[in-house]
Amino acid sequence: MKMILYGAVVVFLGMIIFSAEIINGDDYNAGQSLYKRNCQFCHQRKGDDNYPSAYYLQYRPKDFSNPGSWKGVDEQKIAKVIKQGKGVMPVIRLTSEETKAVIDYMIRVLK
Repeated sequence: MKMILYGAVVVFLGMIIFSAEIINGDDYNAGQSLYKRNCQFCHQRKGDDNYPSAYYLQYRPKDFSNPGSWKGVDEQKIAKVIKQGKGVMPVIRLTSEETKAVIDYMIRVLK
C-alpha cells in the first residue's frame, strides 16, 4: 500500500513539474514575442547598445546587456516604465500578464 501511495505522489509531483515547464515555456514564448514587437527596435535583440540607427545614436536606450544597467532595477521599476513611459520611451500598452511575461523574458535572457 505504501508503495502505491509513494508511486502516486511521485507521479503527481512529476505532473506538477511538467505542467510548470509547459507554462514557463508559454510565458517565455509570449515574453519573447512581446519583446520583439514592442522593445526590440530600440533596445535590440540582446539589449546591447551596438546598433547603427539614427534613433539609437540620438537617444541611447538602456543597455540591458551591461550587468551594471540592472543595478537597482527590479520588476516593479520595469513594470512602471513600461506602463508610464520614461524620457523618450513611450507608454507600452500591455495587460498585467503581458507585462509580467516580457519582464520575465528580459530577466531570463537579457540580464
